[in-house]
Amino acid sequence: MADGDLFSGGGTPWGRRKGSFPFLPGGHENYLAVLRTALKTMTTPVAKESLISWGGPDSLIPASEAMKYLAPAGLVLRNSDDTVEVADEARRWLETDDSSILVEIFHRNLRFVGELLSEIDVEGLTCAEIAEVARRHYQLDWATLDQINRRTYWLRATGVVELLFTGKVVLTDRGREVLARLTTAGRDQFELVDGQPDSEMLEQLSPVVTALLEDAARRGLAGRVGAGMSYVPKGGQYSTVESLAAQVDAATPAIERSDFMDFCSREFTAKPSSSSSALDTVRNTGLVAQIGRDTFAATEAARAWRASNAVLDLVGVVHASIRCVGELLPMLEETRTVGELAEMARVRFGGLVLKTPVLRNRLQLLREAGLVMQPSFSSYRATARGCVFARTLPLESEISAEVEEVQESRGGTLDFVVQDLIDAAVDTAHFENFERALTAAFQSIGLDAEHLGGSGRTDILITVRRSPTELVRIIVDAKATKNQAIHEGAVDFSTLVEHRGQHQADHAALVAIGFDSGRVRSRAAATGIALITVDELIGVIERCRVEPLAPVELVNMFVPAMKEKLWSDADRRAEIMAAVIVAVEDESEYVAETGGNFSTRDIHRALRRSVEPSPDMTEVQDALNLLASPLVQGIRPDGKNGYLPGFPAESVAARLRFLGAAVNGVTAKE
Repeated sequence: MADGDLFSGGGTPWGRRKGSFPFLPGGHENYLAVLRTALKTMTTPVAKESLISWGGPDSLIPASEAMKYLAPAGLVLRNSDDTVEVADEARRWLETDDSSILVEIFHRNLRFVGELLSEIDVEGLTCAEIAEVARRHYQLDWATLDQINRRTYWLRATGVVELLFTGKVVLTDRGREVLARLTTAGRDQFELVDGQPDSEMLEQLSPVVTALLEDAARRGLAGRVGAGMSYVPKGGQYSTVESLAAQVDAATPAIERSDFMDFCSREFTAKPSSSSSALDTVRNTGLVAQIGRDTFAATEAARAWRASNAVLDLVGVVHASIRCVGELLPMLEETRTVGELAEMARVRFGGLVLKTPVLRNRLQLLREAGLVMQPSFSSYRATARGCVFARTLPLESEISAEVEEVQESRGGTLDFVVQDLIDAAVDTAHFENFERALTAAFQSIGLDAEHLGGSGRTDILITVRRSPTELVRIIVDAKATKNQAIHEGAVDFSTLVEHRGQHQADHAALVAIGFDSGRVRSRAAATGIALITVDELIGVIERCRVEPLAPVELVNMFVPAMKEKLWSDADRRAEIMAAVIVAVEDESEYVAETGGNFSTRDIHRALRRSVEPSPDMTEVQDALNLLASPLVQGIRPDGKNGYLPGFPAESVAARLRFLGAAVNGVTAKE
């Protein structure tokens, strides 16, 4: 089966179609007019800041915001120069005014369009019945009818369905004509497969990839790279597979580091730090290898994939190189969220920590390969093809009960991490054990850490997202020693500085049992290298258990001037928030007795007596703004500068925990 044929309708695999239909203002009867007006303003490329009509001359939004609604449906695209423009297919609709073209565009780019038409072809269905069909037979487990309603509104607007007085949505004659031109996914393609694998469902892997998988199994699958897929650039309209293909092609036969950076900047509009992360990803996934000081080349397995153009070859190469790729498929025989998968990976594979962006990149690859589907934004499930493919792969064994007992006796996974760190820091005969233990330690506190190691490479690379588009990169060198401290002769600071430049890193650190108080510390200060002792790192791990810091805050651990103040900002915020809540409850009692409301000035006055040093008005207002959010409702705005009591402190805490869990399970948009 060719990659493009999998669940294809008009040439696009089901796994690469989006789930959410665009929303337009003004009611479905005005959808086509609103869409036409919006698209006409983008027939020539416009800057993303340009304002376009969105439902009327008095309703304008930036082109970048319109793109968020319309790009997933294949109606507009972002060019490499960051401008927004109408897609070719949508341009054809504008020129012909043939609404059937619009239906075909939707079917090609969005799930459950032609399939919905085929399901209502005979007698029609209500929206609730359509939702049940989507859930039972297409693994689209939407929590509300919103996505079904959006589909039926658009299909009614294009004239291919109509709504009867009975509440049933039925196909029109025009709808039957359009349906006849669409290739739809049948129910049977979404059923999970029991029993033995059906080899006819899968294309044969290339011999090179098969040999690579066999070699990985011989070497031990637990030895693969842990995180390894933290960033895949997708500028413009690139999918994960297309992005990796473009990078492999650029590295065939070979490419210099600077040329690769230029390629990523030109092709994906990637920043230098992001381009370095992209290079790390294709290296860790076994697609590109370093063949010289600053020269890289596509691997034999990567070239075999590009020759076959079979996406399963790509999955096989990645699975052989990094942990928890094919292993996700058995976990997804039931629908699970990213958070659930992360916890399962941690429990099954010896404390393996996979952050949400790292897991989502794996899942996106599996989805584009037709091995996984996405019933909702935050949940995934294996397809029949995925279940069969998993049975053909060598999979990492789950952690044994014996090892679990050892972990439990050491006080849990984190204690296991700490003990490994202590043991490995003095194991000079196996220095790579210290590198792996450090990687696990950083992962345990929420950092996206990758173990690189080897000649010419830094030991550990940490990537932190300062924003959805800005990355901070940190290189870490591990020095195992049986002595109480590392002396000057054991550290090559010039190499550390060189590695920092090679990886476009913002910070660099050296970790060891201890450091000589003389030249080592002065050389580190002169080169901007942070020195971190094992005891200091253990202290951070233990405190993060009860007072976790955000990854962007943990960056300060690698900044020499900020290391001693790691918790100071967080402690200050926590102290002021706690004091504000106490003051709010005191003021609430006063308001209940006397009426009226309380102000920011009232709370500030109370905190001047209880917090040292006294907070300024901005600190107090920031805390009150959080409490006044409709998502928290700890207080209620009353007039311009006043507040009324809201939920009590225990309810505020519960709401914040719930929101934290929700954010922890969802990442930036794909």
